[in-house]
Amino acid sequence: MANTDSPMGFNPVGKIGSGPSQKAAEYDITNDVIFQGDAVQIAGNSGVLTQAGTGTTNVGVFWGCNFDDSTGKPAFKNQSAAGQASKAFVYDDPYQVFELQGDSGTNSAQTDIGRTADIVVGTGNTTNGISGMELDASDIGTGANVRIIGFSGNSSRNEIGVANMLYEVLIAEHLYK
Repeated sequence: MANTDSPMGFNPVGKIGSGPSQKAAEYDITNDVIFQGDAVQIAGNSGVLTQAGTGTTNVGVFWGCNFDDSTGKPAFKNQSAAGQASKAFVYDDPYQVFELQGDSGTNSAQTDIGRTADIVVGTGNTTNGISGMELDASDIGTGANVRIIGFSGNSSRNEIGVANMLYEVLIAEHLYK
């Protein structure tokens, strides 16, 4: 049975270490459209967030934002809107464990555990606000964005030897490490 091909970006599932605090920190956000599950970085010296890509030092994973809607009431969304000032919620603990789907480029292997890989910036879903980021399975062992620490416990997405594996990862290129 093949693994389900359903990109979702980074999904927080646990933490390395003793504390279970999976608290999201608040950051100011740029005018970029960022989706829930996107890796994010701090833009230059501005202190505000932007979507991260391959070869960047990430601060964490965007999980949504608060903003004032057209009625002046606070609202929460899974994605940020271009040109709208808001506060982003980010999982910024460098020891936060995430699930991240591998792309369809290469089949997974037990030997992937402990190796690093880059991310692929995919198109987010504007209907539900979910990220399209994936692990670049074709550069496992040469990329550097994330470190693979295991495979998901989700039985429909963890068949070894086929594409679209759901990996458990840490952000390796993290600002706070």
